[in-house]
Amino acid sequence: MIGSVPLHLRCKEFHSLKVAEIGGFLQNLKRQLIQSLEQIVTDSDSNELDSLIKDVCQNYEELRSNEESSVRLQRQVSEAKQQYKQQSETLPALSIETWDDYSREPAPSLKDFAAQNVEVELPLTQEDRILRALPHIWQDPQCLLPDDTEGDDLQIRGGRIELICPITCKPFENPMISSKCGHVFDSSGLNNYFESYPSRDCPQGACLQKLTLRDFKIDELMKLRCLLHLKKVRQEETNLDVL
Repeated sequence: MIGSVPLHLRCKEFHSLKVAEIGGFLQNLKRQLIQSLEQIVTDSDSNELDSLIKDVCQNYEELRSNEESSVRLQRQVSEAKQQYKQQSETLPALSIETWDDYSREPAPSLKDFAAQNVEVELPLTQEDRILRALPHIWQDPQCLLPDDTEGDDLQIRGGRIELICPITCKPFENPMISSKCGHVFDSSGLNNYFESYPSRDCPQGACLQKLTLRDFKIDELMKLRCLLHLKKVRQEETNLDVL
């Protein structure tokens, strides 16, 4: 009895073998998690917020773990197929003449290669950056994150993230971030700044980047910082009223 034989090049099942792609599905779940997070911060009672945010963090960790498992399995199958095909090409094809040979010494099988472990490095999307930052900015909405120190892309004062728009000099309501230089301003301030101007220098001092309104998009991370900061301020005010 033959255990395994070299791959037949016309084997449709082999060529169609692949792992289902769930990256888009997981990415959509991350976006939904962020939307739920914003709703939680806005509507939840302050006494329940700590527990709810921990639940969000745990859900994200589970998503990330599932994503890593999926990517690893995809790579394992892809690399196993490639190695199995290459190995099969070096072996004599199954025939009457080679039948007894493969009965005595089976050819390597696909599962032999699929058992190999592979290292994976997951890409970081904007949703990942927000959800990874959550445990830190929940404790301190103005804290510096590891990535924040790598570039001058935020308003930083005394080692803290400034939650005040440099144009309006008021707390952010609708923070917008430049895709070119990374500086953040409130949408109302930007509309006034660019009124009657198709393009202007970045409003941030010492930044000479030429910008247009089209270069800005919503800064979801800054928006979340501001929501958490406002929630903490209101909780402190409530505690003082009780005293």
